[in-house]
Amino acid sequence: MTVQGRKPAISRAGWTFGRGHLPFPRDRELMWSVISDILDNHGGSVLVLAHHNADIDAVATSLILKWAFPWVRLGAFRSISQAGKKLLSYFGEEMEIDPSLDGVSLMIIIDSSSPMQVLEGDTSEWPRYHVIDHHPDHSHWGDGAYVDDSMGACVEIALQMAMLTNSPLTDDMAVTAIAGIIADTGKYRFARPVDLEVTSFLLSGSGISMEDVMLVIEGEEYFDASKKIAQLKAMRRLRFRKVADQVVAASRVNSFEAAACRVLLVAGADVAFVAAEKKDEIRVSARAKPHILRLGVHLGHFMERIGSATGNQGGGHDGAAGLNGSGDPDRVLMLCMEEMDALWREKMGIPPESGRSRSGRGSRKRENRR
Repeated sequence: MTVQGRKPAISRAGWTFGRGHLPFPRDRELMWSVISDILDNHGGSVLVLAHHNADIDAVATSLILKWAFPWVRLGAFRSISQAGKKLLSYFGEEMEIDPSLDGVSLMIIIDSSSPMQVLEGDTSEWPRYHVIDHHPDHSHWGDGAYVDDSMGACVEIALQMAMLTNSPLTDDMAVTAIAGIIADTGKYRFARPVDLEVTSFLLSGSGISMEDVMLVIEGEEYFDASKKIAQLKAMRRLRFRKVADQVVAASRVNSFEAAACRVLLVAGADVAFVAAEKKDEIRVSARAKPHILRLGVHLGHFMERIGSATGNQGGGHDGAAGLNGSGDPDRVLMLCMEEMDALWREKMGIPPESGRSRSGRGSRKRENRR
């Protein structure tokens, strides 16, 4: 399908593994077993399934796999983010929301650190599946999961899979992959050398520029009206706490919680938590500035603990993580703030504040609200 105003895909040969190019797979044998399974199910129904509210990296990973294995179906659990929808629309592609599993012979679950992010029910009742992910493995998946947490974005793993099948490198692939890397590294704020190497490789091996990529991500306007409103509401509902010279902030919105979280960091918070609630489900995004990570704080591990304490599942990267599940969003946010307060005090050797308990009971006089 040709999208008006978009240059046609151009394929170029010559992409190679190695330094300054595409890094070697962490476990080539395991990756090839996943690829072989997809190839063996060429005539069957293979579903590539992304997590709830699929973000740019999840959508980018799905698209790379679709272009490498054209017979696969693309799906997402419950919803696709606005940014993800924009990427799909640009390439004239679609992802099914809550796709039917009837007739599915194999699922490729991507960019998901736990089963709760992709499907409901007991995993024993699911079709046969493989997991492709770049988040630290929290043992929610079995031994067959391909997890490479050295990658800043899951789409980088999909690129390796495409290369192993001798798929041609196209401009569309390059744009999509760089978009996923930009999104999942906070516009390179949290990028590692490998992410910059892959980006350089894609730019030099294709006919695209960074301007082409940013046009896809941002479009004609940097923010749409609904995102602007969500961010302003996050500021209006802001609450924050201070430990030494560090500030943790929290707020609630109806949507765009990740974008609102980033705005709170720009506004001055060192760590931010933003919750969104739809029907009986809550989502919490968490973001931290680099100097907080140097204190020894890992948001992915932190949100996993918050998930366990609230009966939900959380996880993610060191500087960007999240939680999905149910419950009272205000209680979850309060717990996030109190536990981050306690963690900071532990890391900085500051005694616990008197009159405040870890569970949220006790004095809250020093919590600020706006």
